[in-house]
Amino acid sequence: MVEVGSMGMKVFKAGRPAGEKRRGGLLKLAVLFLLLLFLLLLAYLFLPFGTQRAVLLGSDASAGGASRSDTIVLTKAGGGMLAVPRDTLVDIPGVGEDKINAAFATGGPDLTVETVENLTGVPVDDYVVVNFGGVKDIVDAMGGITLEVNEPIEVGIEGRRVSIPAGTRELDGFEALAYVRYRGGPTADIGRIGRQQKFLQQLARESTSPANLPRLPATARATWRNIDTNMNPLQAARFGIRTRLSGIEEAELYPGAPQYIEGISYWVPDKQAGDEVVARTVE
Repeated sequence: MVEVGSMGMKVFKAGRPAGEKRRGGLLKLAVLFLLLLFLLLLAYLFLPFGTQRAVLLGSDASAGGASRSDTIVLTKAGGGMLAVPRDTLVDIPGVGEDKINAAFATGGPDLTVETVENLTGVPVDDYVVVNFGGVKDIVDAMGGITLEVNEPIEVGIEGRRVSIPAGTRELDGFEALAYVRYRGGPTADIGRIGRQQKFLQQLARESTSPANLPRLPATARATWRNIDTNMNPLQAARFGIRTRLSGIEEAELYPGAPQYIEGISYWVPDKQAGDEVVARTVE
């Protein structure tokens, strides 16, 4: 900056013009504000505050469909997983005693959440309905999924014959769809439920693994197209990250015993043993 003194001599003063200083100060404030927002976002996504629980439901219908839910798993972010057999005899609010999967057909995921709350005695925040019809899209977006196939699978699906030998297998989307829908073998429907639970757990592991990071955007888009949830994308991301960081373990089964009542097969829950499992996994 230049000033003229009384003798006409030019005097130079160090420093930037006032306007430039103001702009520099505003830029620093903006950068600090964005950094603070970023840190708050990281804290929201990663810090273990709150008790976020969600019911994961697997079905061949959307959340508004009439199909019963094949898979019911209560998951606590930062905690464990509790699988509730779909034939569990429960009191469904507004319906009465029936199999727990009837709650989905009657009142969708909201009624299922309420029924699971009554059974377990813990509050549940959210639900995620995975449409098993979209398994092919999700797995192909991931580039395949690795699953332990306990027994050979031979099944016709969508006009094609699928053969999957026993052992650790890398399945493409169509094979994964056959895997979750297959109900043959000695365990029939019970085996199908177990495979669907195993698939959901492995899907969570592999979709968020470092090796799959390049495919994560495509996987996220395919997954979002094939799920129904009451969580927004940010809430869903937080739930997924917290669940992944805590380690994804095998789901414990809500204890009970099979029993025929008036010719219908039910899983009659053991409430005392159930309370102990709830406390250990999702409380």
